Amino acid sequence: MAERTVLEVQPRTVMGKATRRLRREGLIPANVYGHKQDPMPIQLDAVIFDRLRRQHAARNIINLRLPDAPEQTALIRHVQHAPTGEVLHVDFTRVSLRERLEVKVPLHFVGEAPGVKIQGGILLHLLDALTVECTAASIVESLDVDITSLEDIDSTLHAKDVKLPNGYKLVTDPEEPIVKVSAPRVELPETAAPEAEAAEEAPAAEETPAPSEESAE
Repeated sequence: MAERTVLEVQPRTVMGKATRRLRREGLIPANVYGHKQDPMPIQLDAVIFDRLRRQHAARNIINLRLPDAPEQTALIRHVQHAPTGEVLHVDFTRVSLRERLEVKVPLHFVGEAPGVKIQGGILLHLLDALTVECTAASIVESLDVDITSLEDIDSTLHAKDVKLPNGYKLVTDPEEPIVKVSAPRVELPETAAPEAEAAEEAPAAEETPAPSEESAE
C-alpha cells in the first residue's frame, strides 16, 4: 500500500489573473473538489510540490493539512502546466479511504527475460500502467510484472497476466499486451544503387569530334 503524504496548504483569497502574483512568490494556486462539498481554493508551496512529484508521491493519497481546519484526504486530479513546464494550477479531488476508484497504477518490470538474454531478442514495453478499480486506501505505488516467463522471440505478457492485489479489479482490456520479446534487428549489407551499378558497367560513350573549320566551309 502506498504511504499517505501530508501536504501543508493555505486557504487562498487571490483569484483569476491575480494568481500570477502568487506564482511570482513561489506559490501554486489550487482547488479542492468533490464529495458534495463546495470547491475550496487553496495555495501551496511550489518547491514542496515539485519535491513531492519527484519522489513519485503525487500518485498517493494526500492529506491536505490546513491551519485550524480538519485534514482533507485527496488525490491529485489534474496538473496544469505552462509550455515551459512550470506548474500553473493543481486540482485535487476529495476521497474517502473506503471509496472505490478507477486509477492508473504504473507497471514495474522485474526479472530477466530468457528470450532477451539467451535468444538475443529485444524487450518492448508496450504499456507503462494499468487502469484498475480499488479502494483509495489500497492504492499501491506500482504493480510488479515478472518477465522471467518470456522465453522465446514473440513471447508476450498481457494485462490479464499481471497479479493484482486482493480487492483489485482490472479495468484495462485483459488481452492488452504490456510487454513482448521482439526479434533482433538484422542489418542488411549496403548495396550500390542500381543506377550507380549501371553507370559503372556501361562503356564510356565515344566523343564526337567537333567539326573542323575546313568541313564547316
